[in-house]
Amino acid sequence: MVTLTIAMKAIYRHKKTGDLFAIETDAGGRVVSTAGPLLVKDLDANQLDYDNYFTGEVSAKIKDFILLSKEEYKKLLIENGFVIQGIQKHLF
Repeated sequence: MVTLTIAMKAIYRHKKTGDLFAIETDAGGRVVSTAGPLLVKDLDANQLDYDNYFTGEVSAKIKDFILLSKEEYKKLLIENGFVIQGIQKHLF
């Protein structure tokens, strides 16, 4: 039996640190690109590179990341001050 995985972009939480990463995977489940860490304490935007800075490390340790559910993602956004406006509801 062959299991096919669809290519996707999603938010993941690192099991040990709790840091959030946006991780894109291909249809084979391999990490294609990353952005992060996101929403971490003391983030220095000048030091952060969103152009696949940690892609190699994330790819090697993908099992250390947990995929956030839609509900967890919405809760996280609200906790960090994001507000879902009427026009945005179609996104959720």
